[in-house]
Amino acid sequence: MLIPTIIMGALAVALIFLGYFKGQGQHITGLKLSLNMTIEILPLLIFSFIVAGMIQTLIPSELLSKWIGSESGI
Repeated sequence: MLIPTIIMGALAVALIFLGYFKGQGQHITGLKLSLNMTIEILPLLIFSFIVAGMIQTLIPSELLSKWIGSESGI
């Protein structure tokens, strides 16, 4: 998972520089938009991870495999 993170980080930095050099404050506008999206999505992500963890803990893996299929990786 490290390589995709590095690739996304490099892409983000490259796009910020592109917005900066394009002028008219587009890099600032893009950063503000991304911050607003992060603020909107962050609570949903946190609760989704909590639900996923609780499901893995509370429901036996055999039952999950039966529901979603044995080739699902569980």
